[in-house]
Parts: sequence; C-alpha cells; structure tokens
Amino acid sequence: MQAKIICPSCRTEIPLDDVNVSTDVALCRHCGQNWSYAELIQDNTTEIDLLNPPKGAWFRDTPPRGFQAGVSTRSAIAFFLVPFMCVWSGISLGGIYGTQFARGHFSLGISLFGIPFILGTLLFGGAAVMSACGKVTVTVEGDDGILFTGVGPIGLRRRFSWRNVTKVRLTETYGRRSVCQQITFDGLKQYNFAGGINSERLNFMLAALRKKWRETNHSPA
Repeated sequence: MQAKIICPSCRTEIPLDDVNVSTDVALCRHCGQNWSYAELIQDNTTEIDLLNPPKGAWFRDTPPRGFQAGVSTRSAIAFFLVPFMCVWSGISLGGIYGTQFARGHFSLGISLFGIPFILGTLLFGGAAVMSACGKVTVTVEGDDGILFTGVGPIGLRRRFSWRNVTKVRLTETYGRRSVCQQITFDGLKQYNFAGGINSERLNFMLAALRKKWRETNHSPA
C-alpha cells in the first residue's frame, strides 16, 4: 500500500496522479505549490508532539515570532574519551613540555615536535568535552537565525536567514567505515549541523524544524 502524500503547506492529500516521480515533483492543486516527492516520502507522516521531546532534546516557542530547537551531544562514549584524553595529553604534553618547565630550559626542536600533540589534544579534547556536556541549538527570531554548537555559552555561532531557507533535510556524510547523518539547511548558503547526534534526538530536531519551516509557508526551490 502507498503511504498518503500530504502537502506540507495546506495539509491536503496529494493524489498519485499529481506526482511525477521522474522529475521529483508533487503538485498540490489545492494551494498550487510544487514539492519534492522524495522529500515528502522521506518525511515523517505522523504529527510530531513538540511538547514531548525525547530525552536530550527540547523545543520552546519564544513569542511573538521565535523558537529554539536543541539537542544534547552527550554520549556514553564520554566515559572512554574523557579519561583517555586526560591520560594521553598528560603523558605526551607533560613529557614534552613539563620536563622543560621543570629544568627551566627549552629546546626548540623538542618544542616543535610537541606541536602535533597540542593540536591532537585540542581536537580530541573538544570531542571529549562535547560528548560529555555539549549541545546543538537552532534559535530563530523573526527572519534571523543562529546555529550554535558548543558547551554552555562557549562555542561556534553561525548566523543565517530563516526566510532564505528553502529546504530542511537529512543528509549523510561518508567516512571510510561509517556514515554520519546530519541536518542541512538549503538556500542562498548551505548549512550542515548536528552531525553524529543520537538518531532519536536528531529525528526530533529535524521534524521540529520542518514543522516550523512549514508554518512560515516556505516552499522548496
């Protein structure tokens, strides 16, 4: 049996006669808008309850024209990463730079040798902290939006125009041995975020953002 195809704008069912699979177009004759058939099929057919998010996710409206959707990046891997980073960075950096501090004499060659260990500590240390207490949020007020990834108030902020977002979709990036899902905003500029988040939290955030996107009567490009 074919799942019902619902217009995101007016919530009217789109008959299969108005779907062109080859061109990926679904036409809603009720409101006159064209939609991506693949996106409608991919989308969750059930209405999301924004008041009952899964553990580690949240959503709140901020009247008159705003909202925030967020997810925690906390993960059980923190029980491995945090101790590992403390031991690894303590031994490597302590051995390279601690001994030089203790002697009061610095060697340029040894100090330069330690630079990769410093960079590794920053990179994997950041991942360890994010897995312990990080978060990803999307905050919108009117047409202004902010994507935040970090811990508490410290992190990366990217500003974007909510009005210019033409599509909210789930995308994948491929590594050598793994596939990472993330949320993507398409528009004048593409924004990728929330990669590697717990799938239940990620799906809630995706559904919440799509719901709000539709409520503002956006239509795909």
